[in-house]
Amino acid sequence: MAKRDFLFIDETGDPGAATEYYIQGLIHLTDESLKEINLQLGAMRFFGTIRNELKSTRLNKNQKDLLHSIIKHSLNDSVFVKATVIVITKADYVGPYLEDKTVDGVSYPKDAKKFRHFVLRRLLEQHFAHTTIQSQEVELVIDRFHSSEIDEKLMRSYLRIDKHNRLPYFAQIIQADSRYVELLQVADWVTGVVKESRFTHTERDHQELLDNIRVYDVRR
Repeated sequence: MAKRDFLFIDETGDPGAATEYYIQGLIHLTDESLKEINLQLGAMRFFGTIRNELKSTRLNKNQKDLLHSIIKHSLNDSVFVKATVIVITKADYVGPYLEDKTVDGVSYPKDAKKFRHFVLRRLLEQHFAHTTIQSQEVELVIDRFHSSEIDEKLMRSYLRIDKHNRLPYFAQIIQADSRYVELLQVADWVTGVVKESRFTHTERDHQELLDNIRVYDVRR
């Protein structure tokens, strides 16, 4: 049995008005599958296929194809890797915090931080509605959303309140810089694939990979 579950979470798009979309995605591994993926990423580094940070906007076709093959290889029964993505199309979104509004008689002022936290919670709830943890300890590693310790503390508190028993207990909730955490870079690439398929490069064919990613559209 695995000793720890790891969830690596990243976003693409703006939690305000700068983009027509906002997307968050996660990669869920265990300590055992993490070793396997790190070996594959290390081999790609060693042979010079990938030299820089694995940002979705910076990969050339060969790099995307190689990373695509790693994810496909990993998304099977022998190596535990799950991927989930939440998509907000802002023109269709009627939920709280993106704009000043009242929902079911409750006022929700526009708040980019609360919107980001709200989507993060929805992402985790959707993921764990279909995915079972593999160990007794779960760790979240989130690409750095906040520079303020107060905002980070609020995010942790919000994610740990679970009145409806939809989430596991998180032993650690950590913010990190994706420049030195490669699995955050992989999470970025997965959200980037969904962004391309829905919004920016719909002509590109990512269907084989998308078949292995749970993608949810959230309107509220």
